[in-house]
Amino acid sequence: MGNRFREKVTEEGLDGKETTAREAAAEAAAVETEEREERGDEKETASDEKGAESGERRRSDKVAKGISKVLGGDILGDKLVLKQIPLMLLCLFFLLLIVANRYKVESLSRDKIATQERIDDLREHRIQMQKQYQKSVKISQIAENLGERGVGITSGPPYEIEN
Repeated sequence: MGNRFREKVTEEGLDGKETTAREAAAEAAAVETEEREERGDEKETASDEKGAESGERRRSDKVAKGISKVLGGDILGDKLVLKQIPLMLLCLFFLLLIVANRYKVESLSRDKIATQERIDDLREHRIQMQKQYQKSVKISQIAENLGERGVGITSGPPYEIEN
């Protein structure tokens, strides 16, 4: 998406006229090529004429040099990289802190799940014990009521009373 508004450059061009930024850049490039021709740099003028093809070669050369710098370890000797070592160490520290925190949270989560399962098992056991207690309370209450009336509970199988 292009910008609909163009700002005028307030500086005067080489011939004293006001120009846009693109016109000023084109004019500067033209002056630069004239200077190169005066110096006799034939390689640079030839590469300017080839245009996109030479630009692709330069990019591939830069990529190849960059890869060889990284793989060879030369990049670690650059001043820019050496200045950034404290920042990289800080980032490494925070990364280790995040990993350790994640491990701790997962461990706590596993413990919570195991504890919740244990609580559920204990609740089931309590309910079963409560049912058994209620059943025994009913039997003992029945036995007490029968004992008051003079009838006892037998420990053996029931038998029929003949009249």
